[in-house]
Amino acid sequence: MQRRCEQRYSVWESVVLTVLGEERAYWPATVVDISRSGYRLLSGVQLEVGTEVIVTLHSVIIFGSIRHCERHDEDSFTAGVQISKVTSEEDQPSDLAAVEALDA
Repeated sequence: MQRRCEQRYSVWESVVLTVLGEERAYWPATVVDISRSGYRLLSGVQLEVGTEVIVTLHSVIIFGSIRHCERHDEDSFTAGVQISKVTSEEDQPSDLAAVEALDA
């Protein structure tokens, strides 16, 4: 049995997953549970540990990195993501500009 420092809350929210790297990739995904410092993501793509990702839910942008990723079933994977920053498109448009600059 795992012991966690923080309470996890079950959710089932569809998000857009952005995988950062040399070539940015976008995937539909679902946040399954969330805590103050991380969340569990269900997606159709296997993600490498350490990969930097962004999930967008409505106007909320959550930056993070992959801590682990396992096969969930034949067509999907679950990944644990450590949150590094949470912001809003309206409040922090400069954050989005910084992410766009990574492609340049």
